[in-house]
Amino acid sequence: IVDGEPYTPGESGVWIDFMFCREQKLGIGDSIKLKADGKEFDEIIKGTFYHPEYVYFLPDAAAVMPAYGEYGACFIDSSEYPAHDELYYNLITADLEGVDNTGGLSDEEKGICQKAGEMISDVLDSEEIVTTNKNENLSYQTFHAEIEQHASMTYLFPIVFLLIAILGIITTMTRMTSRQRVQIGTLKALGLSKRTITMHYASYSFFLSLTGSIAGALLGYYTIAELIIKMEADAYLVPDMTKAFSVRAFGGIAVSVAVSTLVSFMSCRKQLAPAPAETLRPASPKNLKHSAIEKSRLWLKLDFATQWNIRDIMRNKVRSAMGVVGVLGCSMLLFGAFACLDTMNFITSWMYGELNTSRYQIIMKQGTPYAVTEEYAKKYRGQMIENAGVEFEVNGVKKSGTLTVYDVGNYMHFEDKNLNQMKMDDNGIAMTYKMSRTLGLAQGDMFRWHMVGDDKWHINRISAVYRHPTAQGIAMSREMFERLEFDFVPDTVYTNRNAKADLNDDDNVTGVQNKDEMMDAFDSMKEMMYTMVYILVMAAAVLGIVVLYNLGVLSLVEKNREIATLKVLGFTTRKIRGILQMQNIWLTALGILLGIPAGMGLVNALFASMPESMDYIATYSVPSVVYTVAGTFTLSIAVNRLLSGKVKTVDMVDALKGQE
Repeated sequence: IVDGEPYTPGESGVWIDFMFCREQKLGIGDSIKLKADGKEFDEIIKGTFYHPEYVYFLPDAAAVMPAYGEYGACFIDSSEYPAHDELYYNLITADLEGVDNTGGLSDEEKGICQKAGEMISDVLDSEEIVTTNKNENLSYQTFHAEIEQHASMTYLFPIVFLLIAILGIITTMTRMTSRQRVQIGTLKALGLSKRTITMHYASYSFFLSLTGSIAGALLGYYTIAELIIKMEADAYLVPDMTKAFSVRAFGGIAVSVAVSTLVSFMSCRKQLAPAPAETLRPASPKNLKHSAIEKSRLWLKLDFATQWNIRDIMRNKVRSAMGVVGVLGCSMLLFGAFACLDTMNFITSWMYGELNTSRYQIIMKQGTPYAVTEEYAKKYRGQMIENAGVEFEVNGVKKSGTLTVYDVGNYMHFEDKNLNQMKMDDNGIAMTYKMSRTLGLAQGDMFRWHMVGDDKWHINRISAVYRHPTAQGIAMSREMFERLEFDFVPDTVYTNRNAKADLNDDDNVTGVQNKDEMMDAFDSMKEMMYTMVYILVMAAAVLGIVVLYNLGVLSLVEKNREIATLKVLGFTTRKIRGILQMQNIWLTALGILLGIPAGMGLVNALFASMPESMDYIATYSVPSVVYTVAGTFTLSIAVNRLLSGKVKTVDMVDALKGQE
């Protein structure tokens, strides 16, 4: 109970969900008119509430995303029902011994629930009773799947960003120790041990990473967590949904600091290996043999800039590889961000542009006779659809799903697993791709099923496999449905005629939804994607700038003598900058070629963690590739131009006499 008085048996009044009252500006003590089974009655609002079975709920079968406040849930005492003698109960909620209700059900607990259901059916001598555990409840299932998805993301993204941090630390520490080579040699000559010097550089990384980790954790807590909680509060009705500082955050900080310190320790050992006398002198040029390409005939046909860059890459494989990895990570995050938006836009157009081509859906009141619904279908030239709940059983595994029965019409369409239009077999039963994967079935396999509320089980063969983003289950024609001795009772009429104004106050109609309203229902999910896109783009920019800048500075330090030699030979600053830019373009192009497939893998992993009831297909568009390539190249070229400007500051005398 949020506001008002708690419920006590026999008390008059109505208790309404908190979000509905807030959006409709209703308060305690207000009167509200209720309508149930054709009977209208007035009640006084006694309180508002949150309820675990209404954490996530939809108004009707046509709805895809919640719009809390436009509809709601309420409770009244049975004595308040107008026709008390006609009231019948259709649900029993049981709390079983040995089942812990604080988390998901284990296999043992599922077995207890199944046995209890069988015992209840035997005692009441009815197989029409369908028992479901809380894992099959829409509210719990959806919210639990959301938690699991976020849990998987807490491992996926930290790993990606930790790898990015490692790359940045390697480049930073390598650059630092290379520039402080003489200082390291001086410390060694003064008698400081390798351990002392190593601890000095490791401690530098330790305190920096510790400060950065704490600052990042606090920044994420007050910014990103705030955004995510706000979006989740719009999608789920949970009391006191506030951010909390998890114990895992401290573990993440410890792991980040430990890994960063270890990487720093490994990076600085290279400069500590030589003797003090050798360390005090600038590093000698590498004594490398000619590579195979340098010995080939092709080598002589290449211009100087190409030869110089190929030789530099071959002689600095680690630095070049790190540059490619840095660009790979940048392009992976950029492409992943754009692909998330592509996927959400595709799902919307797929549902309401390909699978359902109607402009309006007329939702009939539950229990409306077929003859009445048929009149509406004739009047608005629509296609009748029946949606129902079904239960599957395969090899002892039970799953709940949806049944879609379609009448003759051209508004509902089906696509196979490769998203090609398919013609349904009117004499067969098709199953969704996601449900068939969940049950371990394929086209041609047999499965056992029954409608919720019906005691007769059926065994049928899967005639086809189709895909649907939200309704996982089976579909069949009206002809096949009636052949199984069911009565066709449609609950939805698809039409292109505007029926909204005519049917708003119709007693047989629950509501009329137009295409735009249904597409707008995805806006809340798109908002979450936009937030994720901003985070990924920012991370990609930071990664690109930090890694490419550090590698660029390191490269200039290592190539200081070579650049001075080119200037002595008469190469202009502009020409030298062009040579350096050429190598940068090569490495950036290779990083992008590897980063885009990696981004595809990132998006696939993200959408693979969606709930069993959702079949979202990761989608990529050509503009996303173009944006990724353009964004990565722009960032890389900008950083390179900034660094290559340092070419004019190279002192030829100091660089060339440094080895003497």
